Amino acid sequence: MFKTVLKWKLIICASLLMQFQFPAYSQTKIERSFIYSQAELSQVVELTSNFEVILTVKKKIRVFNQDGLDHAYIGIFHDEFTSIEKFRGEITDPKTGKRIDRLKKKDLTDVSRISNMSIYEDSRISYYELKTGRFPIEVEWEYTTKTDGNVGLPIWRPAPNDHQRVSSSYFKIIYPNHLGLRYKAENIGESPKITHKVGITQLEWELKDHFVLEEPDEEDEIMIKFAPNHFSMEGYSSNMETWKGFGQWIQKLNKGKSVLPEKAKTKVAELIAGREKEVEKIRVLYQYLQDNYRYVSIQLGIGGLMPMSATEVFAMKYGDCKGLSMFMKALLQEAGIPSNYTLVKAGEDAGEVEADFSSNQFNHVILQVPLEKDTVWLECTSKTLPAGFLGDFTMGRNVLVINEEGGALQSTPKYNSTEFNQITINSQFSLLENGNAKVLQTKTMTGLAAQPYVNRYFWQDREDFEKFIYHDLGYSGAHIEKYDLKIDKMKNVPIAEFEHETFLQQFYQSTRKRIIITPKFHKVNSRDIRNHFLHWEEKLNILNLEGMEIESAAPDLSLSEELFEYERVLLFEASELKIGRTVNLHFSEETEEEDIDQVLKKIEKLDSQPIFLKK
Repeated sequence: MFKTVLKWKLIICASLLMQFQFPAYSQTKIERSFIYSQAELSQVVELTSNFEVILTVKKKIRVFNQDGLDHAYIGIFHDEFTSIEKFRGEITDPKTGKRIDRLKKKDLTDVSRISNMSIYEDSRISYYELKTGRFPIEVEWEYTTKTDGNVGLPIWRPAPNDHQRVSSSYFKIIYPNHLGLRYKAENIGESPKITHKVGITQLEWELKDHFVLEEPDEEDEIMIKFAPNHFSMEGYSSNMETWKGFGQWIQKLNKGKSVLPEKAKTKVAELIAGREKEVEKIRVLYQYLQDNYRYVSIQLGIGGLMPMSATEVFAMKYGDCKGLSMFMKALLQEAGIPSNYTLVKAGEDAGEVEADFSSNQFNHVILQVPLEKDTVWLECTSKTLPAGFLGDFTMGRNVLVINEEGGALQSTPKYNSTEFNQITINSQFSLLENGNAKVLQTKTMTGLAAQPYVNRYFWQDREDFEKFIYHDLGYSGAHIEKYDLKIDKMKNVPIAEFEHETFLQQFYQSTRKRIIITPKFHKVNSRDIRNHFLHWEEKLNILNLEGMEIESAAPDLSLSEELFEYERVLLFEASELKIGRTVNLHFSEETEEEDIDQVLKKIEKLDSQPIFLKK
């Protein structure tokens, strides 16, 4: 049985669906409100003895309204290894059964799938988008692709869209016994129907009458993942049953790639001259990489998996994550420091690599430098991170370290303390007439907190960066008159210092007898808590309060609870109002999002305490 972890909304909808009986083309108003389409899906995967993967997909989608048009989107990926062998389709009016149009391969639009940061890739997509205001309408299509190499196999997602009723979803995979196959089912408990023929095994699954109202969380999604035991690509073969075997395949791809030309060897000797400590050598070589080489992705054929050689990177002054990591490995090797090419599943919101299912789950490469008393991790595509700091793009992940024996799973640092996530803000507000003010502010961000400013400063244009600044400051009626960003990457963690001078409208309220000031502390958001920890210190100095005295203000506060500490102090002297606020957040990995939200709302309420001053 499928796990009963689906949300209550899904259960309610499933019961409603049984009542509706799904007539051929008429819908009630209730049905139209949450059912966009109805689907019949079939997917057959055949693995051949020469490591080909033949995929045949059949889909019939009945679209009930405008929102369901996306469900009828036809997209077929192909590249140097994958070819579209055949395609056919048709569009039908389900009310009359008459065919409206017939689709052929020439009707598909074929475009390059060049990703961000790539200058060229051979990855392409042939697609067709249904555009109509006529409902209901039915689209049926079938295609077959052939892939040379079985490094990666299709994932079966039997219910691919929310707001879609899946009448039936069928999956079959056929493979030669000598190749072997493993699978991992997520949120589906049924065992497959297994058929054995001479030298061949066939596995089949089928899901019927299924409906999902909202896109499920990743841990709730129904899917089955597959991986071969024996695999090959362009003549490079290995066994994927263990991480060691997969690592041995990466070793084959990397063989001979870490050789430096003589000119590069001379440069290494020049850079490390007079430096005795390994850490110093690592830093100076990493700095050389960051200052002189840029990240450019060129994904062509097996080059999407095989790195450029260190010689090529040295000559061209660019490379992708694989090429730059290999080049850095070669630099360190020349300096007498061994390092390990390392595969990682990168991304702020990337799911964890499944340790119990050895397969190609990775999308990025970094470098591990194992020293006697420490391990230094290097993100070789970054121009801003200090040596040894990975940031949230790859922190706290299972990674495959390619070593002499093959591959072994290890973990990158989690940075789970406030040392790696700190914000300090010092603000001086000069009160002007009519409730306006001018603020001189310095925001110092350490570790993970520095990343948003540093990354956007380097990768966004000026206009987009300034939009980000305004949004981050959170002041209404603000006009930034000037700003400056300083970046320090010479310490163990990055530090960014942002200074600005800004004019503020309606900073305070003024009446005949008093003025009212609500301290403008920066709002703490969940996105600021990148490692479950955060130390945030903020000091406000408000000037030009001559002849005034405090009439009413919240008392100083020191609060300590299970998930956070909060302290606020206020001092008024010499016509200057000084307010300080310190927040320490320390959540565990098991802390629920709802609990985090409740803490942040409580902090926001504590921050928003008005101060009344008499004239």
